[in-house]
Order: sequence, then structure tokens, then C-alpha cells
Amino acid sequence: MPITDSNLTPTQNPRGTAGLWGGPFVVGLLLTLLGVVALGAVVLTSLFSVIFYGAMLAVAGAFEIGHAFRIRKTGPFWMFLLGGVLSLVVGAMLMARPGIGLVALTLLMAGYFFASGLFRGITSLSDRYEGWGWDLAYGLVSVALGVIIFAQLPTSSLWALGIVVGVEILSRGISIMAGALAVRGVLHRRLPA
Repeated sequence: MPITDSNLTPTQNPRGTAGLWGGPFVVGLLLTLLGVVALGAVVLTSLFSVIFYGAMLAVAGAFEIGHAFRIRKTGPFWMFLLGGVLSLVVGAMLMARPGIGLVALTLLMAGYFFASGLFRGITSLSDRYEGWGWDLAYGLVSVALGVIIFAQLPTSSLWALGIVVGVEILSRGISIMAGALAVRGVLHRRLPA
């Protein structure tokens, strides 16, 4: 039987190896570029994030209401119905008034940063486990970030959420590209010369 590209496994076929790491690398590159764009337009990123979050809440609420009626005789009907109505109403409010929703989400984010940093810092100081200094530093930075965001409200609502979303997208893209390059390195080491 003649050896063709279709008879080779992906690790024996150079074109097959590109398919294993090339696709994820391109996705990571596109996400990295999207993160850079998001960081370049933090106000639009913030507003888009609130509208997107509101839309997702509304859709989830509608599905939850539908699910409540499907299980009304066999399950916790009121829990799903009321939870769905709440999600639908909050989602609709976020989409209708994204500016107010942005301030509310920024306040929530500032509170989260402050509380999680405080808890992490206190825990690291009281337990003194291995590497506790890094957790203490993380906690102090998180508390400071929460205080800065809260002190600059409502102005910080224009940039804070956009920066967090932009950095998340950027770091996710870089992480995917790094993983793809690691796969490429492993595949190149395993290919016969």
C-alpha cells in the first residue's frame, strides 16, 4: 500500500501537525487582537459588556421561566419561575439603562476586589503557609484596586469594567497562543527526522 498524506497520523504528517496547533494559535491571536482593541476603547467595552450581560440574563431568565412550566407538576416550580422572572427583569433593566447598570456593576466589582483582597490578606497573615507573602501582596493590590475604583465612582464606571474585560480577553488570547506553541514544540520533538 503506497504511503500518502491520508495514511499518516497527524504526528507523522507535517500538514496534520499544523492543524493541531495552528487553529488554536490563530484563535489566540484573534483574541489577543480583540483584547488590544477592547483596551483601546474601554468605554465602549464597558457599555458593550453591560448590554451583553443584560442580554444573557434576559435569555437565561426566559429559559428558566420555560423550564418552570415544564416541571410545574414534578419539581420546584416557584423557585424556577421567580428566579427566571428576576433574571429577565434585571437583564431587561441593564439593557434599557446601561449607564446605571454600568455604575451598579462597577460598584459590585469594587466591593468584590476589596472584600476578596481583605479576606486573602487576613488569611495569609494568620496562616503563614508557604508562599503566604504572594497572597498577601495579591490581597493588598486587590484592596487598593477596590478602594481606587470606589473612590472614583461614577467616573471609574467608564473605564474599570472595560479594563477588566480587555485584560481578560488579552490574557486569554496570549494563554491560548502559548499553549498552541507548546503543542507545536512537543509535536516537532516527536516527528521523525
